[in-house]
Amino acid sequence: MHEATWSAAEAVTWLDTPERRAGQDPSELWRRVGLKRGDVVVDVGAGTGFFTFPAATTVGPGGRVYAVDVSRELVELVRERSIRQNATNVTSVLSTRTHIPIEDAAADVALLANVLHGIPPTTLDEAVRLLRPGGRLVNVDWKKEPGHEGPPVEHRLSPAEAASALSARGLVPVDSFELGRHHYVLVFERPQPSRRPGRLISAE
Repeated sequence: MHEATWSAAEAVTWLDTPERRAGQDPSELWRRVGLKRGDVVVDVGAGTGFFTFPAATTVGPGGRVYAVDVSRELVELVRERSIRQNATNVTSVLSTRTHIPIEDAAADVALLANVLHGIPPTTLDEAVRLLRPGGRLVNVDWKKEPGHEGPPVEHRLSPAEAASALSARGLVPVDSFELGRHHYVLVFERPQPSRRPGRLISAE
């Protein structure tokens, strides 16, 4: 996996463009995923909040969106934007590549948008840790095909490669679809714990 950290200036230049919004419509993503009011979302590698703020609008004041990033500049950028937009349900979280400081099983949805190819396995493990049973991990990724934008083709993950990484952590596939011309989405679920019928013990 190929790690990269954006500065705030770089992120705004490359990630907050009308072209990106047209090709990776956040509202369409959240509609297709079925995000609903009251949900808790962890946006891992949130960058400028491109997917964070549309999620915050969808989950409403009863929900919560954690915008997680390893860049202190980007965490501060999202915090400032949340204040300006009065997005009181957005919390900026500075993480490391080995630990996201959020409690276990806190999230209904964990989002990895264009980051799976660039994060170490420990970050993916952390994203899975944050999912409640029945929670969903949503992976948005570049198609593994030549293009003038995005990471080099050799760094990208095919759907099969991404699915393998997610399945290896006990997640179960529940949906897949395209988001615009250049991206695919995989939705995986953290299974509910199995319940084995117990024996009824007489009180006599």
